[in-house]
Amino acid sequence: MQSNNLSVEKFSHIFPHMENILQFGAYCYNVETKDVQWSKGMYDILGTKYDPENTSDLFYKYIHKDEVDFVKSEIENSLTHKEPYRVEFSITNELGIFRRIYAENFIKFNDKGDVIEYCGIIKDVTENYRFKKALEQKIEQLDKSNNNLQEFVYVASHDLQEPLRKISTFTERLDSKYSESLNEDGKAYIKRITNSASNMQTLLEDLLDFSKLTFDEKKYQQLNLQSCIDSVLTDLELKIEESKTSVNCSETAEIEAYSSQIRQLFTNLINNSIKFRKEHEAPVIKIACNNINHNEYPDLPLIRNKKYIKIIVEDNGIGFDEEFSERIFKIFQRLHGKAEYKGSGIGLAICKKIVDNHHGFIFANSRVNVGSSFTIILPETQS
Repeated sequence: MQSNNLSVEKFSHIFPHMENILQFGAYCYNVETKDVQWSKGMYDILGTKYDPENTSDLFYKYIHKDEVDFVKSEIENSLTHKEPYRVEFSITNELGIFRRIYAENFIKFNDKGDVIEYCGIIKDVTENYRFKKALEQKIEQLDKSNNNLQEFVYVASHDLQEPLRKISTFTERLDSKYSESLNEDGKAYIKRITNSASNMQTLLEDLLDFSKLTFDEKKYQQLNLQSCIDSVLTDLELKIEESKTSVNCSETAEIEAYSSQIRQLFTNLINNSIKFRKEHEAPVIKIACNNINHNEYPDLPLIRNKKYIKIIVEDNGIGFDEEFSERIFKIFQRLHGKAEYKGSGIGLAICKKIVDNHHGFIFANSRVNVGSSFTIILPETQS
């Protein structure tokens, strides 16, 4: 019994230091006597000196006027419903310093179930509050910047398409009406204009696709990956037949996702495999899917106890040097010249953005003249 008393006495000396380190203060209110007791930490936070005659009214004078009624209401509701309160509010202490306060209490009852006392703590959360407000402001600014950028890309792409169509139209007319009057150089210039207009059209369309990858008003849906892949293969049927491509898909799964975006993801990856095929070898694309957990990829910030799906899209194409495995996911990045392979350099950047939108990860492995493998890791659910 004596050791317990010594222990309590020992910790009573430590308590003020704990209050100072953790920036909190303690209080007790006796409902019958209306007596209020404060710890030293309360006085430190309020910037006032010890006063044995303090009352709750003294505390209220520091609370910002527009929040006093809210705090009083929370305390009254706590006493009425006999439930603890948790409130956050702002004060300006005796020294004129702004503080953001978090208060939480616990209630003591008598044998009849009546509230006889409640005690609690107030904690100075000013630093976290300011950080949160600054973060909210930054997020708001970033959202505005992203929206402005998206609107710019969308409007610019649309505005550019009209003069581009005119260039294409008049070039075709020039070729059809005056091709016999043109020498070889003239015909070569016409061909270059036509190719450039076609490349520009592809670029604008891809930019539009990239800018549309927003999901503010969309909802995640349950998506069967096999059905999604089958739909993509149906759309690419002609291209698959012409290139004699073989697509093998093993057992897949269901995930929570934006179906149109996942469809675009598979479309881009399969198109990519067909485009970068070997000259004298038919493309073979293998799609595999299986469940994994966070332990299998310790270098990735996967959430513990959350289910993930790993999707691998593998081909036997021309491949690339793995030193470019990160660069290929950046917008407008190309490893091959336009003369060799058509495209805008946006396709894999779109894949990366889609995977990011689903809180997942994508990375590539490849060997030159052997093939490439794209690994996508997505959460099974987005909640």
